[in-house]
Amino acid sequence: MTIRRQYSLPNCTLILEGLSDPNATPNGQLDPRPLMTILVNAQCHFPSQDYLLEGGRDFFESLVSVVSRYAQECLSQVSHPKLDGDKTAMVQLEKVEGKNLHQLTQIAAAEKDPRQALPIDLTTVQLFDLVEAIDQFLADGRTLPDIDVGIEPVSKRYRKAEIPITQRAAPAAVGMTSLVLAAVALFFVPVPELSETKPTITEETPSEEEQQATNPSPSPTRSPTTELEEALQSEITDPTEVRFLQRSLYKKVNQTWEDRGELYQNLSYRVSVGQDGEIVGYKPIDNTGVDADEETPLPELLYTPTEDNKEAIASFRVVFNRNGVLQISPWLGYQGEPGLGPEMTDSDLISDLNEQLQETLRDRWEGSEMARERLAYRVGVTEDGIIADYEPTNQSGWDYVEETPLEELLEPEAAGIGTEGLVPKEPLAQFRVVLWPNGNLEVDPLP
Repeated sequence: MTIRRQYSLPNCTLILEGLSDPNATPNGQLDPRPLMTILVNAQCHFPSQDYLLEGGRDFFESLVSVVSRYAQECLSQVSHPKLDGDKTAMVQLEKVEGKNLHQLTQIAAAEKDPRQALPIDLTTVQLFDLVEAIDQFLADGRTLPDIDVGIEPVSKRYRKAEIPITQRAAPAAVGMTSLVLAAVALFFVPVPELSETKPTITEETPSEEEQQATNPSPSPTRSPTTELEEALQSEITDPTEVRFLQRSLYKKVNQTWEDRGELYQNLSYRVSVGQDGEIVGYKPIDNTGVDADEETPLPELLYTPTEDNKEAIASFRVVFNRNGVLQISPWLGYQGEPGLGPEMTDSDLISDLNEQLQETLRDRWEGSEMARERLAYRVGVTEDGIIADYEPTNQSGWDYVEETPLEELLEPEAAGIGTEGLVPKEPLAQFRVVLWPNGNLEVDPLP
């Protein structure tokens, strides 16, 4: 049986297809997935490109080695000598002079398909997503465990004069949109997980005597990765916007997650969403297998943004529990008290809207044969009486929302929702709505 492993990032997807050697020795991991020891085919996709890179084991080994070495050189500014001996490289990766681009070429494919010999121009974000995809592969102990990066610290004779990392990172940041910055920060930040084989990007550290000779009062050494994260970190932190994005993500995932209660373990992910609530990337955490996402709706919900997308992103921890319960929380927590956006203050208008909302719902709510408990909601209404926003406030409200008329009546664009984010742009009157299974209802202004 063919084994397929996929490592997906917003701007790069790595797909490996192979077989399991029945004589292979198990590595002792408590992972039910079959061990892939034979690589049949490897594919590297970039959404913005018309074609893909593809080949066998030699191609894939060359891709892993070349990309890992190039990434280390970019961060350390130290040129690495070739460590593959006389072995011909099947992949070439070079910096495009004068541009923030990196040319990736599959050299050995020229005779079979001249298109594949054409260089692919990668942005810095695409390069980092490729690096992250390779990192995910290297951290996966059930896929080709015998492949190693083979990068070692280089001798001092290859070292250039020290340049602050913020200066080295500056060309990559110039002209990038907030989405690009946030994407780099999100998918390059190391998250606690199994990492026995995960490559480390290192830079040779001078001896204590050399440090004292060049710097009488040395300061603590900081890794290039950490400095790059600080230079490029940019995430949505406004508590109100984060709360709206969290609710949108929960609604989207909760409605599409089928086959609940069939997981063999809890599956945890770090998920990033754009200002419009679209999922633009995710990565497994907490010992979750790299291909376990097939048991979740994340692959089908993943949206690949265009290069000119200027949205920032927010990160969330998403847990698919074995018992079928979905948990979503902000990755950075709430940095303040979330609000509801602009709120209406005219008491007379709110009173009129209360009666109007009650009448609208009474005409459409006939009760539910499935629900056994009250369905509670917060409902936001425009000054014209249009329902622009609603939020379930109890579990029954989430479970049976499709039984109610709220989704049918919802017109978020009436409050400017969706044009520049999910937070309302126009003031809304907020109401507490309770729909009872027998057809009764309650509508009251929120205090």
